Amino acid sequence: MPDYVQAVGRVLMSAVFIVFGYLQFTHIGDYIANPAVVKVAAMSGGILSPTVIAYLVATIDLFGGLLILAGYQTRWAAIVLIGFIVLTIIFVHNFWTMQGAARAANQAHHYKNLGLIGGLLFLIALGPGRYSLDHRFSKR
Repeated sequence: MPDYVQAVGRVLMSAVFIVFGYLQFTHIGDYIANPAVVKVAAMSGGILSPTVIAYLVATIDLFGGLLILAGYQTRWAAIVLIGFIVLTIIFVHNFWTMQGAARAANQAHHYKNLGLIGGLLFLIALGPGRYSLDHRFSKR
């Protein structure tokens, strides 16, 4: 595979996480009040507040995306993002509990997230490629 293909793939995949992380930080109040965030906070038994969870989600999205973009600690970032996506599928895009338009929209997000997991698995298996900080800092 040409090196530039891996670089372009990383850029495109990271865009999803960077954009959503940025949006979450700039609209944090909306995320603090999000029913899924409130539900997870309640499930924590009050250990984590909705504010902490919302900032944690935004941080994982934004910084995980930036790590993938730069190709730095790529495999670890991909593992964390996969875990994050799995939790997102379970707690946010659980379309199997929904009806009508909400079911259709969340089913689409569910399958998009499965595609992202697939791409992240490729990053874990193949690495970030030549045009990455991981490659630059690796022992030659």
